[in-house]
Amino acid sequence: MNKRKLVSWIVAILLVFLAGWSVVYVKHAEKINSVKIAKNEKKQQQQKKEDQDANMRHPIKWRKSSEIKKYPDVFGDKSLWIKVSQKKQRLYVMSGKKKVYEMYVSLGTHSAGYSNESKKEFPTGTFNVSNKRGEFYFNQVTGNGGRYWVSWKGNGKYLIQSVPTNEHGKHIVSEARSLGSQVDTNNSIWLSVKDAKWFYKNINGGTKLVIE
Repeated sequence: MNKRKLVSWIVAILLVFLAGWSVVYVKHAEKINSVKIAKNEKKQQQQKKEDQDANMRHPIKWRKSSEIKKYPDVFGDKSLWIKVSQKKQRLYVMSGKKKVYEMYVSLGTHSAGYSNESKKEFPTGTFNVSNKRGEFYFNQVTGNGGRYWVSWKGNGKYLIQSVPTNEHGKHIVSEARSLGSQVDTNNSIWLSVKDAKWFYKNINGGTKLVIE
């Protein structure tokens, strides 16, 4: 093999090596870049969650608003609807796809661990907030009542209301302290006193209510 051919072979081998190395390098760089992107996305999501949670009142105060910011102005908002998560024990005031306010709630039935002769699950699905509402009621059968109640099913049987009260309208502190956790709420959705009052005054009848 003459010198020219030898040089050509060496150059060819180097080019093959460089091509192979380039492929490995590119794949390695892509892997590192994808890991960085995933980490950044996770960090951004975590930061977004922390920013959202930063508005929530900690610890929960059953007399006060759930968020430390002002309530939204929903007057005339035609895209307004309400979402309730039994899993997270939260109520979300929605404007289209945007959450404009979040509230701590308690909702559940006998299936939440309470002994009763008729165990059942809390209703889920799509409903409508009713115009049937009032500032106070007391149920002799269940032994408790509530303030700022709004019906959403059963013509007053299923309510969104404040944490429970006794027959004199005084809040039952031992039950009010459970706000934000799943308990037997006798077919009602409990809110803090201030949240319930705002809901009662600002969420009109006919507003869509989705319970998950």
